[in-house]
Amino acid sequence: MVIQRKQSLFLLISAILMGVFAFMPLLINSKAEVILGGMTYEGMGGVVFIINCLVALLSFIAIFKFKSLRFQKILCVVNILLIIASLATICLVAFMQKDCDIIGSLTYFNVLPIVAIIFLLLAHKGISHDQKLLRGSSRIR
Repeated sequence: MVIQRKQSLFLLISAILMGVFAFMPLLINSKAEVILGGMTYEGMGGVVFIINCLVALLSFIAIFKFKSLRFQKILCVVNILLIIASLATICLVAFMQKDCDIIGSLTYFNVLPIVAIIFLLLAHKGISHDQKLLRGSSRIR
């Protein structure tokens, strides 16, 4: 197998999206102050930053684990669960804020994890397809 598979591209896009997401402001209050994300790491901001960096790192590592398709699929599922945990933490912090309008305080960068999940699902599907091809080719021999 070579590294030019389409799921490697999907994993790379997911890693880039989550890397960008880790450094962007995620929650802004009515005074235009950043509550979560950006360069604020106190409280839950540090947890969200670490989760997002971990997802980006695991997606990047999964690209180079192309010889172990089962491990690559596991990394995709773990990344999806970590992204969901990150989004849940952001929502929890947003609901706990007293001076925030929830809809107005979320930034447009909060769409990036959802797009990353879509790319991870596409990579998972591609990895499953590779596994079917490998099983089929070993049966022919």
